[in-house]
Amino acid sequence: MKESNIKIVDGFVWLLVTERAEEVYFSDLFEIYALYPDGSESLVVSLEDLHTCLEFGLEIGVEVGYINT
Repeated sequence: MKESNIKIVDGFVWLLVTERAEEVYFSDLFEIYALYPDGSESLVVSLEDLHTCLEFGLEIGVEVGYINT
């Protein structure tokens, strides 16, 4: 079964781009965020930062927005 590309945390939707994070980072079209297991997130500000996040197994996401639940 394919893993979902969408993650919802407290009504906020993220598009997961973990497997293509480096490509998205270099595209400069979107800011990407490291998504932590506790529901928090942090902006990925450098390629080194991205590699560290991936080494720790964090999901990488792009902001989509809030949904009404």
